[in-house]
Amino acid sequence: MRSTEFNWFRTFLEQQSGIIISEDKLYLVQSRLKPLLRQHQISDLNQLAKHIKYHASSDISQQAIDAMTTNETLFFRDQYPYDALETLVFPELSHAKGISSPIHIWSAAASRGQEAYSIAIAANESIAQAQKRVRILGTDLSPTAIAYAKAAIYSQMEVQRGMPVTRLVRFFSQQGTHWHVAKDIKNMVQFETANLTEDKLVSQVRRFGPFDVVFLRNVLIYFSAEERKKVIDRIARSMRKGGYLITGATETPEGLNSKWEAVLFKGKRLWKLQ
Repeated sequence: MRSTEFNWFRTFLEQQSGIIISEDKLYLVQSRLKPLLRQHQISDLNQLAKHIKYHASSDISQQAIDAMTTNETLFFRDQYPYDALETLVFPELSHAKGISSPIHIWSAAASRGQEAYSIAIAANESIAQAQKRVRILGTDLSPTAIAYAKAAIYSQMEVQRGMPVTRLVRFFSQQGTHWHVAKDIKNMVQFETANLTEDKLVSQVRRFGPFDVVFLRNVLIYFSAEERKKVIDRIARSMRKGGYLITGATETPEGLNSKWEAVLFKGKRLWKLQ
């Protein structure tokens, strides 16, 4: 890919998704886009960039954006967010809202669904009538990842990454070499494609909220500093006051308008909307 096409694609990707690709990541772009050449019978990456430029809303353009998203995740990633839900957040919400009130949770970078289903399992283990009370929205930029999450079928390797055996046998059923999420858990979660960098995000998720808890983990690092602030403000507008935001361990919610209070849990910070 020529430098002119590479730099154009970097700009296009940031405008469409907020994802920033640095100048030294040409190899990454080439490796992720090359499968599209075979799929659509395009001669080279320069021609692919040209097609995207003049057909920005085409399926190929969306597939190129999809190819550049990172869908690396696992069940109960880092563990402490789920410990925090069970021992701090859920008890506090039940005390404040009542033991029968609904709880709304958003997995805002849901990838292939492991995070959202982990939240559902944690809720089942610590909240009375969780299947009736807890509603979880999972969103991601990638339509491919969302389709995978909706199917709720995971390989042996995927469930081995973070899923304790006791939870696996309780909340999954094995069919051949794959594991299917139990229907009761699956019914607690709804998935949609959504772009965190678009202003319409707030209206898109409004019918599922306002949210008591939002997981926004390990995604802010891909945005510019200014875009991060806009994303944080969109998240805040979708939450209730006093709601919890759970970010990656090194991420901080700095919004243009929203304010957050740090709450320590096992040496890690959670964030409460002021």
